[in-house]
Amino acid sequence: MEDDRITRIARALCRSARIDPDSLLADDHRGPDAFPEPKKPQPDDRPMPAWTQFRGAALTFVHAHDDRVVAPL
Repeated sequence: MEDDRITRIARALCRSARIDPDSLLADDHRGPDAFPEPKKPQPDDRPMPAWTQFRGAALTFVHAHDDRVVAPL
C-alpha cells in the first residue's frame, strides 16, 4: 500500500513538472564524447519511466505529511 502511494505521488509530481510520467528517461545527457569506451549493455540498463526520477521527492513528501493522512487515498 505504501509503495502505491509513493508511485501515485511521484507520478503527480512528474505531471506537475510537465513531464509525461510514462515517457522513457534518456540514457545519457552528457553527449557522445563523455565515455571514451562503449558501455556494454547490462540487464539493468533498460529504460525507466520518467516518474521514477521523482520517487525520492514523493518519499520525502509522504514522510513529511504522514501525520496528516488519516486514511489511504
